[in-house]
Amino acid sequence: MKIKRLERGASPRVLDLFAGCGGLSLGFHAAGFSLAGAVEIDPIAAQSHATNFFKAAPRTEKEKHAQPRDITAVEPKQLVAELGLGPMETAVDVIVGGPPCQAFARVGRAKLREVAAHPEAFLQDPRGNLYLRYLRYVKAFQPLALLMENVPDVLNYGGHNIAEEMCEVLKEMGYLCGYTLLNSAYYG
Repeated sequence: MKIKRLERGASPRVLDLFAGCGGLSLGFHAAGFSLAGAVEIDPIAAQSHATNFFKAAPRTEKEKHAQPRDITAVEPKQLVAELGLGPMETAVDVIVGGPPCQAFARVGRAKLREVAAHPEAFLQDPRGNLYLRYLRYVKAFQPLALLMENVPDVLNYGGHNIAEEMCEVLKEMGYLCGYTLLNSAYYG
C-alpha cells in the first residue's frame, strides 16, 4: 500500500523521533518529503518544531504537533490517534531520529561521571536505552525506510556496539541495514 501510494506520486511521509527543533526534519523536508509528525519531550523544542514545520496548518493542528511527548510514555498507536494520522499501517513511510547522545558521547560521559561521582555513570543513564523505543516505533509503523543518527561512540557503549545490535534487530524485521561514520563537514 505504501509503495503504491508513492508510485502514484505522493510524497513520502516522515515521522521524526527525538526531533528537537527539527534538524533531520528540515533535511527530509528540503528533499521533498512531507512531515507526518514528531516526538520530542522538551516543550520548547516541540513548540519550535511545530512552528518550523506546521506554521501553515490550522491552529488546532499546529497545537497538536506542538505538544511535548515522552517517547517512553507515548505508544505508537496513541501517537497516531493524537495526530490524526489515519490507519497505523499506512501512517508513516519513513522514520528518522537521533536518540539522545549524552550517555554515548565522551563529553557526556565525563559530565555524567562528575554529576553521579561514578566512573561508569554513563552506563546507568536511562537515555542510553532510548534506541530501543526507536526500534519499537519501527516495529509498529513498519516504514519503508529509516535513518538513525548518533555520535561515533555509539559504536562502543561500555563494550557494546549499539549500531551493530540495531542492524541485527532490523535485519530480523526484514530490513537491509548498514551503518557508517560520516563527517558532516564533507556534506555541507
